[in-house]
Amino acid sequence: MRKGLLLTILIAVSFLTVSCASTGYNTQKGAAIGTGLGALAGQVIGRNTASTLIGAAVGGLAGAIGGNAVDQNVTNEKIAAASRQPTSTAAAYPEAGRSLEPPPGQWVDVPGQWVGGRWVPSHKVWVPVNP
Repeated sequence: MRKGLLLTILIAVSFLTVSCASTGYNTQKGAAIGTGLGALAGQVIGRNTASTLIGAAVGGLAGAIGGNAVDQNVTNEKIAAASRQPTSTAAAYPEAGRSLEPPPGQWVDVPGQWVGGRWVPSHKVWVPVNP
């Protein structure tokens, strides 16, 4: 009865700790939570120190792997969000008083040709003209 109550209190405290944790460092948080829960599970299952240590090691490893996956997902979302933002300041701030007209010049067709031993296919190039 006493061990069951202790286990229930420890699990409740671990869930409260998880909910109050700040964002970021998910690998470290996952490892800490996994270690605690793994140690509890190892003690309940094996009822000796060796089982507790094995449970702590396995839980810590599993928690670190899970937290690292969350960190990578957050990083990938930040990279995707940054790539969706406009890269030109003129496009982002058109009211800054600048003209959005292109500089004077014209598009010129360049035929395909060999350059430095490599074939460069035909393409268009903007050629500025001095006013």
